[in-house]
Order: sequence, then structure tokens, then C-alpha cells
Amino acid sequence: MSEIGTNERPLRLLLVEDNPGDARLLQEELREVSTTHFEVLHVERLADAVRVVSSDTSLDAVLLDLSLPDGHGLGNIPPLLQAAPSVPLVVLTGTDDERLAVRAVHEGAQDYLVKGQVSGPLLVRALRYAIERKRVEEGLKREEAARRTAVFREQFLGILGHDLRNPLQAISGNASLLLRHGGLSEPQRKAINRISISADRMARMINDLLDFTRTRLGAGYVLERARMNLHEVLRQVVEELEVAHPRRQFELSLTGNGWGDWDGDRIAQAASNLVGNAVQYSPEDTAVRVMVADAEGGVRVEVHNWGLPIPTERLASIFDPFVRAQDMRSAQRNGLGLGLYITHEIVRAHGGLLGVSSSSEEGTCFWLSLPRQYAATGG
Repeated sequence: MSEIGTNERPLRLLLVEDNPGDARLLQEELREVSTTHFEVLHVERLADAVRVVSSDTSLDAVLLDLSLPDGHGLGNIPPLLQAAPSVPLVVLTGTDDERLAVRAVHEGAQDYLVKGQVSGPLLVRALRYAIERKRVEEGLKREEAARRTAVFREQFLGILGHDLRNPLQAISGNASLLLRHGGLSEPQRKAINRISISADRMARMINDLLDFTRTRLGAGYVLERARMNLHEVLRQVVEELEVAHPRRQFELSLTGNGWGDWDGDRIAQAASNLVGNAVQYSPEDTAVRVMVADAEGGVRVEVHNWGLPIPTERLASIFDPFVRAQDMRSAQRNGLGLGLYITHEIVRAHGGLLGVSSSSEEGTCFWLSLPRQYAATGG
């Protein structure tokens, strides 16, 4: 709906009236009021009205006759409100029936007018008040939806952050304690080690869900920027993955100036997601290449692998939540499909860009660019 003001554009009104004489009279009444201008679209059938309100998002109000060739009485109201719930509806009838008027408002109409008792000023006032009341109703609905979202977010984050994370920390801590204690047989040690690895994987999934929930429900990332060296962060990320994947080959190239104002933990998380993704989706006998270099106004990171190319139809949605780079081809490929989405949000929060290119000839390369210093417009 448009705003109402003294110099606003003409209000777009859908008039649903099958009687040509009544339709003409109503439009003449509207033209009599010089302070408000209407652009009237006239249809004679309910089906046509539903089609119009479903497709025309610029309508300001609907003036509906309750007696139509393909619909009669209060049953005309629900199809229009279902098709366009935010457009105010004023009903017209030839009967001065107070009970019918109350029922019409109960069904969702903003007002009820009787044919033959409507002057131009009264009709205009009813339409303008209907538009304003509907705007207030929609505003209250948005406020309530926002309040409910905030409550849900806090409850959900509380469940993830406390009710699920704390038991996992207990499992992981006790498993580590048992491994350090010694005196275990080899089968026992392997079983406890599997418990520890599984608990750590579940903790990462919970952290991913926490990040996803914060970004999707409006909390977003609160960055703790500090002067840091991106070279050191990437070196540490690669070293950790070398320990986790001793049979894989990593090539690390660090050139230019690695210093900038970033959130070190979040940048490490994004880099780990990209490099880990490259390890996950490439053959064991191929190298994962990581490069950091100067770029115009900032720094550029590239992570390359020789896995199967990402299908072209997936590239446009590759950074959406729960989307994977390729189909699941191995039971070892775990996770929720949130890593690239989270990486994208971290880079965006820093005012940077994240992209990907993929082909069978060149392999797959994820790249990100970061401005060295925070800018007010950058996020």
C-alpha cells in the first residue's frame, strides 16, 4: 500500500461492481471530491477481482459489491483477502443491515457502505480511513512477528548454546580424560577416541547452527576487530589441517602485506571452512593450494582443489544454507551444509566479497577479498 498525504499520487482503487449504472455513479461520486484523486480499475466478476489483486501490488484499496454474478454475500470477502491480505477492503450492499455490517467487519472488511446512502465525501473518507486502519493493523502484525521472532531466537540460541553444548563438553572432556589416564586396551582406546571425535564433530555442528540462527534471525555477527596478520592465520589453519589429514599435500603461498583490521577468530573460521571444503571434495592424491596476495585496497585469498567441478546450475546458490558443493559421494562427508553460507556471512560482515570458479580444466577455486580497514559502509 502507498502512503497517504496531501500531494500523493492518485490512490489505486479496484471497484468490483457488476451493475454498470452503480459503477458509473460511484466513480462520479469519487470525482466530486477534489482533495483526493483516485485511479479506478473496474471489474464485474469476483474471479476477475481475485486475479487483479493477486497480480497488482500497487492497489491501495478494494470497493466490493456483495452481490456479483459469481459470488454473493459475505462469501465474496475471503477469496479477496486470501489473495491480497494487506489490501483494505470496503464492502457495498443494497441492504441497510447492522448485523450484516458487523459480520462483514468480522470477516475482515474495513468498512461497510449502503448503496444510495453514500455521498462522495463519505465514500472518500471511508476509503481513506480503511487504508489507514489497514496500515496500522499491518504495522502491529509486523511488530508482533518481530517480537515472536526475537523470543524464538533467544529460546533457540539458549537450547543450542546451553542445553546441547554443555552435555557435549562433558562427553568430550571425559573422553579426553580417559585417553590421558592410560591403562586402556587398544580396542578401548579406539572406542573412546571415536567418542571424542564424534563429540567434537557435533560441537562444530552446534556452532554452525548457532551462527546460522544468528544470521538468519537478525542477530548477525558482532565482529571483534583487531590488528592482525592474515599470513599467520592461514599458516595456522593449514598446519592444523595437515595434522588432521597427514596423507594430504598442501601448498601455501604467502605474499605481500598480510596485515589488516579483522576479527581473527572469524577469519580463521572462514579460512578453515574453505580449506577443509577443498580437502573434503578432492582426491587424496591431489594437492590443495592456498594463496594469499595483495589486492587493490585489501588482500585476496584463494583456495584451489582438483575435485570434480561444481555443476553450473549450483554455482548461483552455492553460498545458500544447506547447499553442498557437490552431491554426497562418501559417508565421510559430514556436516550440515552450512560452511560456505557461514563463510559468506563472515566475509560480508567484514565488507568483503566471496566467489568461486569451477571447471574440469582449471579445478575449483574459492576466493575472498577483504578490505584492510573497516569502513562504515562495509558492514
